[in-house]
Amino acid sequence: MKVLVTGAFGNVGSSTVEELLIKGHEVTCFDLKSRTNQRLAKRYRGRVRVVWGDLRQLEDLLTAVKGQEAVIHLAFIIPKLSHTGVECEREPAWAQEINVGGTANLLRAMKAQPAPPKILFSSSLHVYGKTQHLQSLRQVSDPVQLTEHYIRHKVACEEMIRNAGLEWSIFRLAAVLPISIRLDPGMFDVPLENRIEFVHTRDVGLALANALDTPEVWGQVLQIGGGPRCQFTSGEMMRRILEEMKVGVLPAEAFTKEPFPTDWLDTHDSEALLHYQTRTLDDYVREVSARLGWRCLAVRFFRPLVRAWILSRSEPYRLAHTPAWQALQGRTALVTGASSGIGAATARLLASRGLRVILVARREDRLQALAQEIKERGGEAIVFVCDLAREEECTRLYQEANSRFGPIDFLVNSAGLGWYGFLAEMPLLTARQMVAVNNGAVVQLSLLFLQEMQRRGRGLIVQIGSIAGSLPEQGIALYSASKSFLDYFSRALYRELRGGPVRISLVKPGPVATEFYQVTCQDGLRIPGERWSVRPEVVAQAVWSQFLRPRRVTYVPAYLCLTPALELFFGWVIDLLGPALLRTQLRKARISRA
Repeated sequence: MKVLVTGAFGNVGSSTVEELLIKGHEVTCFDLKSRTNQRLAKRYRGRVRVVWGDLRQLEDLLTAVKGQEAVIHLAFIIPKLSHTGVECEREPAWAQEINVGGTANLLRAMKAQPAPPKILFSSSLHVYGKTQHLQSLRQVSDPVQLTEHYIRHKVACEEMIRNAGLEWSIFRLAAVLPISIRLDPGMFDVPLENRIEFVHTRDVGLALANALDTPEVWGQVLQIGGGPRCQFTSGEMMRRILEEMKVGVLPAEAFTKEPFPTDWLDTHDSEALLHYQTRTLDDYVREVSARLGWRCLAVRFFRPLVRAWILSRSEPYRLAHTPAWQALQGRTALVTGASSGIGAATARLLASRGLRVILVARREDRLQALAQEIKERGGEAIVFVCDLAREEECTRLYQEANSRFGPIDFLVNSAGLGWYGFLAEMPLLTARQMVAVNNGAVVQLSLLFLQEMQRRGRGLIVQIGSIAGSLPEQGIALYSASKSFLDYFSRALYRELRGGPVRISLVKPGPVATEFYQVTCQDGLRIPGERWSVRPEVVAQAVWSQFLRPRRVTYVPAYLCLTPALELFFGWVIDLLGPALLRTQLRKARISRA
């Protein structure tokens, strides 16, 4: 049978390709063309057809699907250890383009064929949500719980596949650990007492390969797990793996206490049909140990250093050993501009650290969605709809926040109007709003909450600035000027308050990869520096670092601390290069329009 495997060089993909080849199928591998994937593809040279492409590009999928009889769809951005290097939960909009949009493209490509192939989709036990409070053994009939972006993407794809008019089957997989010596920081996200079912990656590949010869699987949702021999608590499973790797049991405080969407599965029906449960956790640990080889001796010899490095990757452990963080538990932080970008990322992070978060912005729908997401993860969030361009609204925010929610311990000023489009003419109304929000609202809120913080003898204000204030030759003078003002305002307040119980800090990021890039793109002209942009979550981490140890200014990335000196001593270079950069931008825009 001619079979297309998407995500063919991933964890499950590699096992599936191996089993398909053993059974004599004609395999086409579809995956991103990366250095890692190209290296893995060399193992199958001459045995498979390889099509490099992107799920977001329909043309790539039309090429891959042509002439296929079946498609095993495995390609997906996952919460941890994604081959792309980006986690689903950190970049949900981007991940949705690939996970949901890519699946929609795949279905379109399949239906465009004269004889559409059938599709077997790999879903996940995560769709059942956090079920530790229920009786064990999840059933296919159990309701789904949309508690995270990854789950939403899987459920949306399941629905699309059921309704596509194609012959389909859906496999919901248990925990499939890669046979790798890479540390997965996600292991610390599962409480030690969580029920978890292991399934060997090669057994999953066997189940997928056997399904192609099993007519009864089509039109069904099946659960794929290791069976009763592979049902553990997370603590039991981690102990066996870590002891085999000579690391030893890690302290319980390294693992979260928040329930995680794993559980035991009822796999009686799938095993009866597919006969795939041939390996156990013992087989897995032996294979990982063999992969380690001589490194096992090195781990044993340098065990204290190895354990210290592993524990440094555990966020719960780091937080538990940070006295400053423990003192922040239960405090209240008000975050403006929380509907998207840096503000939303900061709100999520603070809520995950145990702070109560007040979300402030104009977009109530987005704030409510964010608040619901935070609450589903065990955090506390309150929505406050407010237009900070109006002085009376800033005053109302201050008064109601204190009266309704109690003392505000932290203020994060993230709200602001950003770039209005490279070389675009800015209307006067927009210019006034930019000054009102970027400067007026920041000053008003900072001074109002500062007075209250000084009366109580504690507090922190974090301003979100930009390196645009240090590099004014960037296209929009008013935006750069507003950020420059914020820099001087924060610097002056910092020096005035230094040594007192209330602190003020400034976070100055470079380009940040948010939806704003798409909004401000005009006629093919992109914002300079977009290719070097950082994720909002990186900026949020910088904000959190201010909570633990306030400093006057923090640059994101850190090397941008050189920008003030560069502008001061090499401003003439910027002046000379400015016209050349402008001509380059215009030339690129003309090419893109053509």
